[in-house]
Amino acid sequence: MGRLDKLPPYLFAEIDAARDRAAAQGVDVVDLGVGDPDQPTPKALVDLAAAAVRLPEHHRYPPGRGDARLRRAIAGFLRRRHGVDADPESEILVLVGSKEGIAHLPLALVAEGDNVLVPDVGYPVYTEASILAGAEPRLFPLSVDRAFLPDPRVLGRLADARTRLLWLNYPNNPTGAEAGAGLYAPLAELAEARGFVLANDAAYLEVSLDGHRPVSLLEAVDHRRQRVIEFHSFSKMFNMTGWRLGFAVGNSGVVGQLARVKQSIDSGAFAALQEVAAAALAIGAADRLLVDVMKPYAQRRRAIAAALAKAGLAVFPTQATFYVWARVPAGETSLGFCGRVLRDLGVVLTPGVGFGPGGEGWFRISLTAPDDRIAVAARRLEDL
Repeated sequence: MGRLDKLPPYLFAEIDAARDRAAAQGVDVVDLGVGDPDQPTPKALVDLAAAAVRLPEHHRYPPGRGDARLRRAIAGFLRRRHGVDADPESEILVLVGSKEGIAHLPLALVAEGDNVLVPDVGYPVYTEASILAGAEPRLFPLSVDRAFLPDPRVLGRLADARTRLLWLNYPNNPTGAEAGAGLYAPLAELAEARGFVLANDAAYLEVSLDGHRPVSLLEAVDHRRQRVIEFHSFSKMFNMTGWRLGFAVGNSGVVGQLARVKQSIDSGAFAALQEVAAAALAIGAADRLLVDVMKPYAQRRRAIAAALAKAGLAVFPTQATFYVWARVPAGETSLGFCGRVLRDLGVVLTPGVGFGPGGEGWFRISLTAPDDRIAVAARRLEDL
């Protein structure tokens, strides 16, 4: 069996197809499935990009690890916002979107027959990338009883001599759960003791609905002593999903291994866009932009949560990410429930089982739809 044959079905493609069929039948569909910001990239950044693409120096291959100005801007941003001291030369790597780096990390770390510890529930790419690299994904549970945080004792039992990587994702997609030093520190010690890498997908680290700052893995551990790496995304920070920019930061050895893989696979992100990203992270600019970008999500969450409460459905409480994670009604499966909501109400939801077996009994709502469509969806959901 080839590695592609081992990949699980891509549920999200099936959801898109069901949405399109409903729309073709004349249904007024409100899509709350995809986590793609509906607001445009801030105009100031678009204007900078329009000027930058005209510069001939940006029409050549960019530096392999990313433009030095952007790496310095990333280091400054992390220092100011999270108190993280990262060397731009050896501990920061610019990515063609954080998903690219996440998918390539197993290629840097695993050999055929090794295993990777993957959260259930979690972003499907952790499992898929492990399989494509020839590793065995080993699921560890995230349950509401532990606020969707892993149990270090379970991880200690799952890890063995062939474990090479442990994936975390906080703030968490799909649940919105947050982690802190109380979780990160012992897991970093476990990784060090067992000889594997600890990675945190921090794509939603800056997505805060009430202005608080979720904790970075690198705030809680010493990345110069421990083999840890964290992935960040410009997509969610600045509504730049289509621009495909992100970065990895962490232990120089791990970052260097990922950089070696990238040397064989891609030639870096468009230099003009890296110039824009550096400007977005500049002192003063980042905080202003983040406030504006995050502004719509709190009210949208309140509207959806109120509608679900009226319908009698429980919602996991969080002020991080732009997702709502809620329980399906008793007696229904997540797939069956989301299918019913699409057929009866014309609202696209994501079944929790799409994030792993542990997501059964839950569904995810994305708040990345215009306010008026969120309001329409909320009115419909009240009738569940």
